Amino acid sequence: MNDTATAPATPAAQVHPQRLSQLDGLRGLAAIVIMLYHLAAVYHTHGPFTRGYLFVDLFFLLSGFVLAVSTEKKLNAGIGAFEFTRARFVRLWPLVAVGAGVAVVRAFVIGMADPLTLLWWLALDLAMIPALSGTGPFYRFNGPQWTLFYELLANFLHALLLRRVPTRWLPVLALILGVWLAYTVNLHGGDTMGVSAPNWKTWWMGLPRVGWSYVVGVWLGRIYKQGLRSPGLPWWLALLVPIAGIMAVPYLPLGHVAGDLVFVIPFLPAAAWLVAMSQPPKAMGPALEWLGSYSLPLYCVHLTVLVSVSELLGRAGCVQAVAVVAAMVLAYVFSRLVSFANKPLQPKAAPAA
Repeated sequence: MNDTATAPATPAAQVHPQRLSQLDGLRGLAAIVIMLYHLAAVYHTHGPFTRGYLFVDLFFLLSGFVLAVSTEKKLNAGIGAFEFTRARFVRLWPLVAVGAGVAVVRAFVIGMADPLTLLWWLALDLAMIPALSGTGPFYRFNGPQWTLFYELLANFLHALLLRRVPTRWLPVLALILGVWLAYTVNLHGGDTMGVSAPNWKTWWMGLPRVGWSYVVGVWLGRIYKQGLRSPGLPWWLALLVPIAGIMAVPYLPLGHVAGDLVFVIPFLPAAAWLVAMSQPPKAMGPALEWLGSYSLPLYCVHLTVLVSVSELLGRAGCVQAVAVVAAMVLAYVFSRLVSFANKPLQPKAAPAA
């Protein structure tokens, strides 16, 4: 018997609404933490989120969770892998355009290269074609764009293969990917794979990072949809647990590699599950959903804004505040101008008998 997400939901599965606004809120908080991590890196300070890059793994986990809950039934009803990935690309492409568009303005201003070269690089980034030089960022203009590439790859493999994997086998697949992740993090010296441009020696290193978190997210989403529930925390406290965890990692009596692995492998899935089990009041739903949508443009524009402000105004403390406000305001403007809403996919009608 196939026990994938096509199994009928039990009555317990109706305890929570289909839209998990608490996960939207978690995504929004993660984007803010990543911005503050980059702030410390750009301005050479020592903020509380020196391991903020680990929340990128949370993005992959949340993507797998949400798609397992909301989309796998449609995938199993006949939506093809290419059609699904195309729809995801159409949804994510505005993020690519916003991030690359802001970054190319900076590139022209500082004279990073001649105009024709900049336009050629922009075309490649907009087409989601990564740099393959082995040096520099994965994409030429906007560093965070690398996660969108891997999310699309994970979505494609989800629609093509992962949806067919029975739920009972997902922990085995996750275990294999977890071992691969531990090996790769040890080899790389930290869980930062995927950020840099790949070459023929390093192209594979981002795969276990994405694969572990995404597959665990799909598994958690499946068992959530099938009705598994556990005791939860107050919603606001559940949202604080991942934040407290990422702040605590540098102070654990562990090396850098071990600390990253402890956070990503045992802690992050447990923390995300606690958030899923929480039940924010209905009145908080719209605010949390907005925060989740706002996280998308914020994630894509913040790094370019932080760097640009530092180049213009220096690195004083007050300048850091200006940079954060500027990034958040620009992200808000784009959130109002560009729709990042996901258009619903409809399964193909079955042929007439």
